[in-house]
Amino acid sequence: MTTTPGRSDRLVLVAVLLAGLNLRGAIAAVAPVLPQIRAELDLSPTSAGLLTTLPVLCFAGLAPAAAWLGRRLGSGTAVLAGLVTVAVGTALRAVDGSAVLLVGTFVVGAGMTVGNVLLPAVVKREFPARAGTVTGMYTGALAGGAALTVALTAPVAAAWGWRWGLSVWAVLAAGAGVVWVLAVRPRAVPVEQPRDVPSGPAVRVWREPVAWAVSAVLAMQSVLYYAVTAWLPSLLGDELGLDLGAAAAAATVFQVLGIPGALLVAPLLGRWRGQRGLAVVVALAWAVVPAGLLLWPEAWLVWAVVGGLVQGAGISLAFALVVLRSADDSVVPRMSSMSQLVGYSVGAVSPLVVGALYAATGGWTVPLIVLLGVCAALGAAGVVAGRPAAVGRNPSVGRKSGVDSP
Repeated sequence: MTTTPGRSDRLVLVAVLLAGLNLRGAIAAVAPVLPQIRAELDLSPTSAGLLTTLPVLCFAGLAPAAAWLGRRLGSGTAVLAGLVTVAVGTALRAVDGSAVLLVGTFVVGAGMTVGNVLLPAVVKREFPARAGTVTGMYTGALAGGAALTVALTAPVAAAWGWRWGLSVWAVLAAGAGVVWVLAVRPRAVPVEQPRDVPSGPAVRVWREPVAWAVSAVLAMQSVLYYAVTAWLPSLLGDELGLDLGAAAAAATVFQVLGIPGALLVAPLLGRWRGQRGLAVVVALAWAVVPAGLLLWPEAWLVWAVVGGLVQGAGISLAFALVVLRSADDSVVPRMSSMSQLVGYSVGAVSPLVVGALYAATGGWTVPLIVLLGVCAALGAAGVVAGRPAAVGRNPSVGRKSGVDSP
């Protein structure tokens, strides 16, 4: 059936946002019911920790495989396969005991990795003139999916048990897959390469300094996000003696405000050719959080609010740089794979490093100073990654490829 371009674009945008809604939610759903899961299945602390860290390890370790899948199937079809995989893994987690729970968690992480790596390529292809803005919007959907599952999993589990609380989110992934079929697959027909754009060998992004800078932005952003996520409640309890409820409220504020943070930065991503200034602002705003906790921990709510907004803005910037620094949608999966392999590998170990520093020094001063150094590294990487350059651009084509447009 033929649709008008405007209506078709709106449907594709809805499909992209629904896909983004499923790329974190099934992970976040575990936290509200983790005590019930541990009690019923007699999970060790290590096994319980794997329920949230295993998907992040998948983001890093399986990113190259996701890029390969996109080249084999096409990015649109591969993202659909990723959504189906998320739905299957989400349902599988509730079927049996601890072994199946962990297998299902791995399956969920694998499906999300496909979406992480290839959704930016779809955005680059479908919205070339608005790639930065749309990337910011679906990053907001990522945070929205996590907030939605955190808010609703506990009530569902209270009514029907933790297995239903986890498995019900398979419906959201399946629904996103249906919309994806209607919106994207009919449009994912190979387009003939323009005659004035000569073809060439595959871009080797690992040799590109800009690609390394983009990867460093995601790595530093991941370090800050996962470190604060893991240790903020403990820090507030140690430094201020806050009870569990108040510390949990700070953590909730930090997570939920990622949604407006991502959405606020989305229009800025599409306004300028370069993002150097925005990267510096994000790095400075991030620095406010450890500096504030170090110098004035009593204002913890202010630092949680700032941290929530900037973590949403930071991940939106990191994902958008992958799209904006890629010459076309064929380069995006390679850039995305590299940045996520590097970024999430570094980010996954950051809670361990911060915990080790705390244990070694007996306080939070050294860990917070180290995080300030990470903020400085984020700003430096952002200045390089934010320049209006494009990996994979043929110099003889110049501006005809349109890769400098944000």
